Amino acid sequence: MSALTANSIPQTPQLFAQELVRRLASVDRVEPAALADLFRGTSGSSPYAHVLRNVLQKFLLERTLNHARRHTIYYRQNAYAELLSTKPEDPPVLDNLPLLRRATVVENFDDFIADDVTIRSVCHTSGTTGTPLDLYKSHEEIAFIQAYYVHLFRPIVASLPSLPLVMTLPNMHHGVPVPMPGIGMSFVAGVTDDTLIKDACRVLQTTFHLKGYDSRISILSGLDHHILLLTSYLIEQGINPRDLKLSGVTITGGFVARNWIQFLADSWGCMVNDRFTLTEAIGGASRMHGTDVFEIDPHLVAELVDPDTENPATTPVGLLVLTNLYPFVQMQPLIRYTVGDLIRRIPSDGPMRFQFLGKVKNCISWVREGRREWLLFSARLNDLLNQLPDCNINEWFSNVRVVHDRTIGSLPIVSVTSQEESGKLSIQISLELRYAPHTRSGRIAELRTFIMDGLRATPDTALAERMDQGEVNVEIIFYGPGALNAPLVIKI
Repeated sequence: MSALTANSIPQTPQLFAQELVRRLASVDRVEPAALADLFRGTSGSSPYAHVLRNVLQKFLLERTLNHARRHTIYYRQNAYAELLSTKPEDPPVLDNLPLLRRATVVENFDDFIADDVTIRSVCHTSGTTGTPLDLYKSHEEIAFIQAYYVHLFRPIVASLPSLPLVMTLPNMHHGVPVPMPGIGMSFVAGVTDDTLIKDACRVLQTTFHLKGYDSRISILSGLDHHILLLTSYLIEQGINPRDLKLSGVTITGGFVARNWIQFLADSWGCMVNDRFTLTEAIGGASRMHGTDVFEIDPHLVAELVDPDTENPATTPVGLLVLTNLYPFVQMQPLIRYTVGDLIRRIPSDGPMRFQFLGKVKNCISWVREGRREWLLFSARLNDLLNQLPDCNINEWFSNVRVVHDRTIGSLPIVSVTSQEESGKLSIQISLELRYAPHTRSGRIAELRTFIMDGLRATPDTALAERMDQGEVNVEIIFYGPGALNAPLVIKI
């Protein structure tokens, strides 16, 4: 996988693509270091970067499909016979392949396991969005992933005067994590009991004397609600997080409302890297700084499909579909996989950019004249509710007694239902408050207006139009503490 030198780059992107295809055709084994060098060249807005990404994705897609057909039972069916052909410089097209849903993988689990690799570990989905799914990881793919990222990070490491000390708050809910290499030394900490969170606070303030490394923790990484709780706890203790002079905070694990992103940025005074991830994928997407737009990693193939027809979406809103590429995933290939994430695609010449709108099962829509109209996105509702301190909260950290406010980072207690009858749709939003609603009638009126105005103004929804036409009715019901007994929205 030899790289092209500056003097040998063809004069047009089309010729560049043809030369890449010619050189890659002779590649027998994908070397992690060479692939890392090539994918590093896909960043930026240059047409050559876009072409390089497209060619690499199609090159790896062919290997992904060939490996899956040869070594797993499920992909031997005729539906996976071949990929559609496109011009060398164009993005890959997978429209002829079927969509893959979690239920299908669970029902045919053994048929998805490759026979040419050896199992190393197992992780699993949490089950909050459907039937739990076990994910098998092989020694071979883990070795590739580690070698790939070590080489990918090498220029960054070489540019640093000293290596960072990273405090990580690991996710222990999904089995054995994939051991991803970093660019420094990791300190594993926690916030789920009094001893752990106090010790995390101590480590953040400790000065270390480790040759070649920073003297203080410089990067904080972990689940979003863990990072939020730790940040609030530090402030409660009279510690200004900015005084710790971190260079970055990375959060992952779920949808984070914009007010919480701003809270973290203001508190720490550094870059907040919000990662969109799922257990079934190696990689994910990163939130672009200062926006609610995510950009997909170049070694994942992302698509937007219509949730009804499963064809490429003709509107900005649709289902996110991801394909893991070989050799990043080998033991359990997932080709055109969707877990029901609804997104809004943002126009881009490069990697897919999108805004997360919520799980389809949590969003409200209906079909009119053969066309689906979206009326309510769960992520938008969550963004609105997180701005309201009135909302009662599910406490993640009820046993952490040293923290005064244990609700930080938890979800509002809310239920959303809909019912269609005689051509009209009724939507009911039930929200639990921290106080009895009958004691603050004026404030309840303000809350109802704020939520309703925010939902009606949401782009790509027909809510305001249908409400004005009398076809849709939205009722917001407020409950006091502990009074809402209904199925709650537990994952956005």
